[in-house]
Amino acid sequence: MKVKKYIAFAFGAALFASSCKKDLLDQLPRADISEEQFWNSSDDAKLATNGVYDAARLLFRTDYMYDGLSPYGRYRNLNNSSEPISQQTPLRGAAGNFTPGGGVGSGFDNTWKLCYRIINRANYVIFKLDPLINQETNFDKKQQFRAIRGENYFLRSLAYFRLISLWGDVPYYEGVLSGNTEAYKLTRMPIADVKDKIIKDLDSACAVLPSTLSIQDRGRASQAAAFSFRGKVKLFWASWKKFGWPEIEGFTQDAAEAKLYYTAAAGDFKKVIDNFGLKLYNDGNPGSYGDNNAYKHTELPAYWQLFQKDAEYSSEIIFSVQFAGPLLGQGDWLTRGFGNRNTINGQVYYAPTNFLVNRYQLISTGDFAPPVVLSSSATVANGAINPLTYENNTTVLNLRGKRDWRMKATMMWDGQRCTWLDPSGLLSPLGMVEFKWGNKGAGFINYDDSRMGYIFRKWVRQEPTGGRTDGSQDFYLMRLADVYLMYAEAINEVVGPTPECINYVNLIRKRGNLPALAPNKVSSRDIFFAAIEQERIVELTAEGQIGFDLRRWRKLETAFNYPAGITFRSTINVRDIDAYFNALPLDFQRTYLFRIPLDEIERNPKLIQNKPWL
Repeated sequence: MKVKKYIAFAFGAALFASSCKKDLLDQLPRADISEEQFWNSSDDAKLATNGVYDAARLLFRTDYMYDGLSPYGRYRNLNNSSEPISQQTPLRGAAGNFTPGGGVGSGFDNTWKLCYRIINRANYVIFKLDPLINQETNFDKKQQFRAIRGENYFLRSLAYFRLISLWGDVPYYEGVLSGNTEAYKLTRMPIADVKDKIIKDLDSACAVLPSTLSIQDRGRASQAAAFSFRGKVKLFWASWKKFGWPEIEGFTQDAAEAKLYYTAAAGDFKKVIDNFGLKLYNDGNPGSYGDNNAYKHTELPAYWQLFQKDAEYSSEIIFSVQFAGPLLGQGDWLTRGFGNRNTINGQVYYAPTNFLVNRYQLISTGDFAPPVVLSSSATVANGAINPLTYENNTTVLNLRGKRDWRMKATMMWDGQRCTWLDPSGLLSPLGMVEFKWGNKGAGFINYDDSRMGYIFRKWVRQEPTGGRTDGSQDFYLMRLADVYLMYAEAINEVVGPTPECINYVNLIRKRGNLPALAPNKVSSRDIFFAAIEQERIVELTAEGQIGFDLRRWRKLETAFNYPAGITFRSTINVRDIDAYFNALPLDFQRTYLFRIPLDEIERNPKLIQNKPWL
């Protein structure tokens, strides 16, 4: 099913690049089809919409990179420079070069363009569907056309939501532009007005999208997805209104408006929770831990299995961008980002850090363990640490077996092993990968250029097929666990901790084999918010959520220890790089509000650059 679906994506995308032939005497080649011949049925409209999904796939395929706006993941530096982090570009991908700090704006020009690609395609399909809906007399067919138009409203809303989340005020249009001349006359619409347009699109999608999807249509937008993202847009707006966004000129904080939107967001999330029969993967049970060196599928926690192909159609996955491979040109990039040289020639672009390790709590108490102690040959020689016996030492860290099970499911450390599966599904000894310190010297892992001493297990492909950018693992944009946590956050902001929202947080903790929150963790709004933040960090790491959270909560300065900054160090205490080291306020301002691409401003003199970049 999936192969056919994604071949259709390619065909749908091609519709936007072809011209229409008007001369009836000019016979069409057998492989071509005219626009007039094409727009006749809901199948045609669905096929055209596949081109919009295809554009969304390109935009979101490296979304995990946004977690680099936190201390919990480290992107490797491609040029191995020791310059300040604001001058480096550690990742190249669909969203362009990426780094926290001053370099953020210049690296995301392609994201701007990909967002408008989705918008252009969605606008075109909506433009073609509107007359078909008005002319159709058959009720069922009319509803089919409306549902497909709802998918395009949904996809357009995702693109505009990404745009305002990064750039604030942006050009907005709903129609089909006549050409570059019209495009280069567009001005920036205030973010409040764009937000209203986004919610209006999602209102329309909520009204017409199906509540359930057939097997053939899995991966398309559903009513649950529309309600989830409508709630998320409202939650973000509430956060921006509560915490402020001073980098946007004219944007004002408003506690009363924030409360209204928190309330509205909670209502949307509650619909998702109550009305669609969704469940956490494996019913939220943690599964099996095995021993510290376990590598077989049956010895890994259920949370790890959630990020493998078998779980793609779990009802926990509310919406994802889909990939297919190998050899279709539509593969995921996850192995390139997370895998190592032994797992289909991955490059370890993104690695966990000691800051993330310290976030995994003890299953005995449900609270934090003492921070890990970074070992080195010097401290061992001085007798301060024996890495073979000290349980909280990063080289051995015996506490790992005593921590949140999501840690083992998410990351690997020295001596850990994983395996691939052969095509028959049996464990393949030839696919064994053992993670060891090795041949690049102190501070390096022998799998390419991960300097942290850890690599991810989450998202690493298990099938030895295709290249490192040719996998078929879907990337999740909305999960039920995320909805639970956003609902708890919204309710907490409106009325404080309630038994219901505390229970939803505890359901997430259960999958890490953690005990329920102690009473002192839910005793006030601020304390319970800290528990929600904690769960968002460990539950959603490497899914592109944490960086956006820190920005909407105005917590970048706190996370990076402003003004001193933080230093990324390996598990054997070798300095890698400083992040926001002795940063200026401008460094954070430019991370809260990105730079409009300079070539867009050159083409359109009506675009005004964001204030931090002037």
